[in-house]
Amino acid sequence: MTAPVIAAQRADNMESDEWFVSFVMPSGSTFGHLPHPNDPRVVLRELDSETCIATSFRGRATAELSERKAKQLRAAALRENIAVSKETRICRFDPPFKPGFMHYNEIVIPVYLGD
Repeated sequence: MTAPVIAAQRADNMESDEWFVSFVMPSGSTFGHLPHPNDPRVVLRELDSETCIATSFRGRATAELSERKAKQLRAAALRENIAVSKETRICRFDPPFKPGFMHYNEIVIPVYLGD
């Protein structure tokens, strides 16, 4: 299993039910050597680096808990005058069979940097 597994809701339409799932490949992986997906809906792409804010928490990353943590993180960004994207990423680091109270998760939000 790769870690983290990232779920992100469409930033341009937060009311949408459309989510994207991303997998972080191990350090040292080269893009050309990754296995090709069997499903045409799965797309491999290399992303540029970016600046984000994050908070971590333990427990199952339920919709309610993840939303609460995201709101807290956005409030902290607002207090510090940090401009953030509408996108929220839920990063899960543990397999689903691990007991929920042991799960480590992060909420990650991209930051807008001034030009």
